[in-house]
Amino acid sequence: MRIPLRLRLAVLFSIASAAVFSLGGWLLVTNLSAGLLSSVDTQLGTVLSQAGAYLPSSAGASGPGPAPTRAGRLPGELLVQVIGANGVVQGASHNAGTTPLLNPAQLGLARKSRLTFTSSSGGDRARLAAEPYSGHAGWVAVASASLDTFDDTMSEVSRELLVGGLVFVAIAGLGAYWLAREALGPVERLRRQVAARSERDEQPDLQVPNTGDEIAALASTMNDLLGRLHGALARQRAFVADASHELRSPFAVLRGELELAGRPGRTIEDLRLAVASAAEEAARLNRLTDDLLLLARSDSDRMALRLGPTDIGALLGKCAAHARLQAVPAGVACLVDVAPGIVAEVDADRIRQALDNLVDNALHFAPRGTQVVISARRADDRGGVTIEVADGGPGFPADFLPHAFERFRRPDSARARSDGGTGLGLAIVSAVARAHGGQAMARNRDDGGAIVSITVPGPASHRGAGGSQLLPKQ
Repeated sequence: MRIPLRLRLAVLFSIASAAVFSLGGWLLVTNLSAGLLSSVDTQLGTVLSQAGAYLPSSAGASGPGPAPTRAGRLPGELLVQVIGANGVVQGASHNAGTTPLLNPAQLGLARKSRLTFTSSSGGDRARLAAEPYSGHAGWVAVASASLDTFDDTMSEVSRELLVGGLVFVAIAGLGAYWLAREALGPVERLRRQVAARSERDEQPDLQVPNTGDEIAALASTMNDLLGRLHGALARQRAFVADASHELRSPFAVLRGELELAGRPGRTIEDLRLAVASAAEEAARLNRLTDDLLLLARSDSDRMALRLGPTDIGALLGKCAAHARLQAVPAGVACLVDVAPGIVAEVDADRIRQALDNLVDNALHFAPRGTQVVISARRADDRGGVTIEVADGGPGFPADFLPHAFERFRRPDSARARSDGGTGLGLAIVSAVARAHGGQAMARNRDDGGAIVSITVPGPASHRGAGGSQLLPKQ
């Protein structure tokens, strides 16, 4: 059963209040009882000091002794007896009687030192004090006071504390419930506002109270969170739409080529061209799906890396040698600028994939007669490396730079295949860099052209970074 938080807080506060009040009441009753008993004991001590007034003139004689005197009345609650060595009452106050107030065992203790105790008989309680009577060996003076008034006082105090405690706990519980309800009211309003939101709502605008307290901070944080979720959902929708757009074109071309190939009267040459075009579109589809799969794994932090010591100079040389197959026909020089001996612990295949994307982009935009330079340098003294690809082209448009590594983003909004790819190349570069625990950056050169860099940290920094799976080097 779901119990509201405000009710739980009220119950807990009531229990705590009851415990505190009980402890305070117990201390009060205990101290009051001790104080009243101390007052009674003081009164008994005073009466004991006057016990001789109740002895007859012949009290020193041996034998059973004379009858106790009736002189010297005391308040009805007080009794005094002087008991001789033979256990017989030698003198007593009014209504004290001739029966000793102490039994033989108690008399034996009282003959040695002062004795104070509480006795109970027939439901009545009394406080007794006894001490040796000076001047008569073996004699004992005894004083007794009824505790009826004491018991009535303590019962009344306990009863009033019980009633007051119940009222106090009830008020405390109701007050705690009210305070909890008022404190959690804004939270409940926020919950209702969030529950009313849907994935199709525009940018969330939860009401932020002007209190400057934790509730206002919670509302602001939830607005930020909902904003990020809204942005992520918008990016996902855009990603799906862009991916569908990119996949639709090669599928349409592939279907058209197959339909043409199936028409009657086609020559062998026509069939060969149709199959070649279909193979080209199939390869394009394969590259696109591989890129999308790589980005999906990057999003879920499951990009597999096989880290190992890699000669960066040799890696850049292989990349440049592959790029020259495109660079020479385009009239672009592809150069490598790296100091010998730079070694980094990276996944060589992933870094090569990112560099191939960067070089392909640079060759696409580099004018004839310019250079594409692939360079590398130490980023820090912990083994980090920065790799840059620079070209002499027109550079990135200023409004494109903040979005350079977003998926399906290109310097222009055209979707024609002649404009160079799907717009996933730089996104893959950024994903590879992040999987290594580094980052990718894009900027324009002052003298013209664009520079895209990948910075990967040293092994102590990037191992396991970004949640990537680190596989053993083959």
